[in-house]
Amino acid sequence: MNRRRLRVYPWLIGAALWGVWIGEILTRRGWQGGLGPILGSDFITLYGAGLLYRHHPARLYDPEAQAGIQAALIAPTPYPGLNPFISPPYVAMACSLLTLLPLPIAFALWNGLTLAWTLHAATGLRRLLPEEIRQAARSFPPISVLLLSFFPFMAGWRVGQNHGLTLWLVTWLLINSRARRPGLAGLIAGLMLYKPQFVLGFLILWMAWKEWRALAAFGATTLLWLGLSLLTGGGPLYGKYLAQSSLVLSFPWVKGFPAFALITPYGLLATLLPPSARLALQAASALGLLLLGLGLAHIAASLRNQPWERQAPAWVLAILYPLLAFPYALLHDLMLLAPAMTLWAARGPSRRLLRTAIGVYLGALVFSALGALTRLALPALLPLGVGIAMAREGVLSLRPWEDRPR
Repeated sequence: MNRRRLRVYPWLIGAALWGVWIGEILTRRGWQGGLGPILGSDFITLYGAGLLYRHHPARLYDPEAQAGIQAALIAPTPYPGLNPFISPPYVAMACSLLTLLPLPIAFALWNGLTLAWTLHAATGLRRLLPEEIRQAARSFPPISVLLLSFFPFMAGWRVGQNHGLTLWLVTWLLINSRARRPGLAGLIAGLMLYKPQFVLGFLILWMAWKEWRALAAFGATTLLWLGLSLLTGGGPLYGKYLAQSSLVLSFPWVKGFPAFALITPYGLLATLLPPSARLALQAASALGLLLLGLGLAHIAASLRNQPWERQAPAWVLAILYPLLAFPYALLHDLMLLAPAMTLWAARGPSRRLLRTAIGVYLGALVFSALGALTRLALPALLPLGVGIAMAREGVLSLRPWEDRPR
């Protein structure tokens, strides 16, 4: 890979991906894209959950009600089965605001917001880099081009996922933490509770550092989520949510579920092992979750009184934690590797960083295609590979970064 290819290829790959997307829109048949799958399938699930929350909240987690409303929303386009709503009740409450608009307009608005969040996150990621690194990176494509041509972005964009919002929240959580605004960072973490697993790593850091302002702001935001859902009649739904949440662990073995898109070690092993191994795999996953959490807490405690720049190993691990320890994360969640690798880049350029970035960028596309063919969750190798590469580079070491060889 010479400098010219590094500069040109992301533009070409982005043009190809966006060209396919435009072609899908031009050749669509109702809500069925030109390539076959339903456009905005995940957004339709969230929109349908919002409608159920508004009009039939008791049936929010009823598979029959979910399937019926999803099919009705895109009729006469046939809906191929059920895309279950598995998020907490307060997510359905928030999604009910989207149902004030017709589905096509709401989907277009959501994708527009996703694009805006991603572009603003690119600006924030650039701010995390030292000035000399920004100057050195001018010969490469802008971060915005890399993000918008990254296959997981397009995969999430096509189905109407919230990956752009997640990337934006994590990026500005880091920026506000570096700027010593822990209260605002805690508030941002609270806003990210639509995916609670992505928040836990940051909570471990703040508890280890006794950062009470961040925890108080997070707690207040959490109470707001819960309070509003209780006031709007969502209280009885939490028992149903907890009862069905364990079903997520069985998804890799469910016929029709795109298990190849899982990006966690649990997902990879689940696609390699038979259903009879499920209980053993779940036990191993729970143990890994505990051990990695304790390891993160230990590293955070060791860096408690250090400047923010020296605490970077803890922040990197907090970002990677849900991708390595939790059972469920999908292809579009690989966008979280962008802030993790930005913190690595802040240390300074290195050949391993460049090779890893190229591997993640191209691997997301190649492994997704191979995974779809083999029915194996091959994209799960990418977060694991990034963690190993960072460890070998010394990014996760507790020694001050300036004291390590580059």
